[in-house]
Amino acid sequence: MKAKTVLLLIGLVVGIAFLFSCATAPGSPAGESARSEKKSEPVVSENPMYYGTGSGSSQTAAMNTAKMNAVRKAVQDAVGVPTAMAKQSQIEQIFPDQGNANSFVISSSAEILDRSGQEGSYTVTLGVRVNLEAVGNILRANDIYGNQVLPQGGRIALADQQPPSFAAPQPVEQGVSQSGGEGGATSAQPQKTVAAVQSQEVPIDPEKAAIVQNIVNNLAYMVYYNEETIADPFLAKTAVGMANKFLSQQGLDYVDLEQIERIKEDQMAAYEAETGQGVSIIQWIAGKLNADIYIEVSLDTEEEERSGRYYGSASVSLKNFDSSTGSGRGTAFYQTVPPAMSTVSSEDAVNNAVASATYRAMEEALKQAQVYTEKELRQGLQYQLVLQNTPDARTMRDFAKKMERKVEEIKRLSYSPAETTYEIRLIGEISDLEDLVYDISESVNGLEGLFLVYQRGNSITFDTGM
Repeated sequence: MKAKTVLLLIGLVVGIAFLFSCATAPGSPAGESARSEKKSEPVVSENPMYYGTGSGSSQTAAMNTAKMNAVRKAVQDAVGVPTAMAKQSQIEQIFPDQGNANSFVISSSAEILDRSGQEGSYTVTLGVRVNLEAVGNILRANDIYGNQVLPQGGRIALADQQPPSFAAPQPVEQGVSQSGGEGGATSAQPQKTVAAVQSQEVPIDPEKAAIVQNIVNNLAYMVYYNEETIADPFLAKTAVGMANKFLSQQGLDYVDLEQIERIKEDQMAAYEAETGQGVSIIQWIAGKLNADIYIEVSLDTEEEERSGRYYGSASVSLKNFDSSTGSGRGTAFYQTVPPAMSTVSSEDAVNNAVASATYRAMEEALKQAQVYTEKELRQGLQYQLVLQNTPDARTMRDFAKKMERKVEEIKRLSYSPAETTYEIRLIGEISDLEDLVYDISESVNGLEGLFLVYQRGNSITFDTGM
């Protein structure tokens, strides 16, 4: 009886051991899952791994720029996005591409992920461990505080970044990168591309598609603040300044705030005479300064003090408008969560929050403007064509039929011997329409002497000379 019990116990132990070995055997799904989960846990340290891309006239210069790019990403995560955006110019001066990157990284940890180039132009993407103690010391020396970088000092530790996935090396983007989410960051990449439009529209031919892309890529922008929602002129300038900085970093044309203020102050009488206040003064100024899209900034801010620290939050709304028609071109919204912190004052905290929220909202605002513009361009931009002195209705009918073959759409809005007005949709700019009118008029009897009288915005007027 005892022998049987012993044998039974031995068998039970062996069976449990066998089941345990199956559950954790190398190559088993459970074993792989456990190791995978353990491997994916981010490592937090004072020397986290960050990744950057850089270009230069030599591989050494490109590597240094890539290291600095990685350092600036770590700076943003160390001080927090609000501080990084508000102090962006100062951070760029402290950590320039041409600076000594080895002062802020562990050089021996560098891992080159990709490199390319030819004589005189090289690009490198690499990972390197950032020395957060050295970074923190220089930030404090320049009175830059936020998130983990505090005036009283203290340990700074960040999680390792995940290696980037890319199809080809990208040129390094100047300045502090935008946040890619909690605990990570990605470089701000140029937005000077046509935003993808998810629609069921019939594709246009390649030549017209190229025209659409060129127009969208080269839109000019004007940013101004909603005077009804922003009473503080300092916050207004902060918001507009950060929006313009974003546009500048994308290589896009924009109107400077001082130009807007100067025209608004000096040309109010001209505005009233020309428009009768039928359009907003901001739309009128945008047209005067040849901006395609104007963006209106609205703000709502809050502030509080806790334990000797100041906190500020901002809700930013950006509304896009077509400068010629005043029609909407999309809206973007961003709110600072968590609020920005300052050890200086509540005003400083709110200003940091406004700067951060505006900068972050601009990415979506720009995308919206591009999407809406491209969708309209695919149907053709709407123009008004006016021909003065048109006594012969048959001649004008002949002109319209020939125009019909060259544009997306043409509608006659009015006719009289004194003047004929058309609404035209054309994939092209106003200068393209002007050239088209000249070309067609030469083939229509009686219109060979046609000449330009007036053009403003999307309206163009000719005299037939008849």
